[in-house]
Amino acid sequence: MRVFVFAVTFLSLFLSGIPVQASRAEPPGERAGKYTRWYYPSQISYGPIEDGAGDIGSAPAAGAFLTLPFMGPHYVTSIFDHCGPDYGTHGRVCRYDGQVASAKVGGPDPTFDAGYAQTPGHHDYLYYDGHDGYDYGLYYEPVAASASGTVMLANWLDPNCHTCLSGLTVEINHGNGLLSFYGHMSELKVTKGQWVSRGQVIGISGSTGTATGPHLHWGVYKLNGGGPVDPYGWTGSYPDPYRKNVGDLWLGGSPRFANIAMPKVAVSAASQADDPSAINVSWSSPGDGNRYKVYVGSTTGALSVIHANIGPGTTIFRGKSGQSYWFWVSVTTNLGWTDASGSELVTVPRSNRGEVQ
Repeated sequence: MRVFVFAVTFLSLFLSGIPVQASRAEPPGERAGKYTRWYYPSQISYGPIEDGAGDIGSAPAAGAFLTLPFMGPHYVTSIFDHCGPDYGTHGRVCRYDGQVASAKVGGPDPTFDAGYAQTPGHHDYLYYDGHDGYDYGLYYEPVAASASGTVMLANWLDPNCHTCLSGLTVEINHGNGLLSFYGHMSELKVTKGQWVSRGQVIGISGSTGTATGPHLHWGVYKLNGGGPVDPYGWTGSYPDPYRKNVGDLWLGGSPRFANIAMPKVAVSAASQADDPSAINVSWSSPGDGNRYKVYVGSTTGALSVIHANIGPGTTIFRGKSGQSYWFWVSVTTNLGWTDASGSELVTVPRSNRGEVQ
């Protein structure tokens, strides 16, 4: 069903070939301009920032099970439209809290922080009409499974068209009648049929499919073509215009990052007091199932692996007289998160043995 809705919508837009007019979206003191629907000059620096600390003021539904599909603060560049998440043009966008943005208001709309109206360049509606999920401004960054489940799809959404629809896509069946959807990715880290854990890296965000800027399209859908649902539920003071919702699906009632240990590598290197040519190197990081790769670099610019696929620990590196060294360590956790860091430069003193004093 999602493929059909996307296909019909984009076919009609491209066949028309006529820019949509925003004749009534007039910023104060300006004439209305044209914008091109679906055109995103940037998916990175518009909208509010999701930092995993907000409170949406709602109690979670009995079946709440979701955490955010990324780690760290990111812009929310498009929201779920309760006025009709069908990619149609209805003239307004309705947010989960009952706030409404209208095409009749110039932009950015000062009364709606997830605004509908035009950017100053008259190019696009940032939170576009009819959207059935959320867009996040992830710039070629890791995408996390928002809950545990089985991968239903890890491929091009349309294998015959890599510039169509959501491009490289992952769908995860969570065993509760719902699936989570991750679109426009540049790289996939999972395969169909694989079990994934909450917070596991399933791919890298990107700009495949119809995206014109790197971002993640994330949504929650009922299985078997049952349609999209908004994980925020509905907290408006009037009845939800979209009657297929199933309530607030965030664990704890508000969006949070997965409660997993993220890697942060610490590296130390120092010569032994009684033998300056012997350099003690140690490395560690938070995280579970960590596997490390340890490199040594020199002032000549060379970088060589001295240990690979090992756990946290120490080693003794034997340096040469008068040479300087530094050490670089990378880590990958069992959930696929990575980090790397380096040590300070260590210089082995030049030996005076055999020299005339």
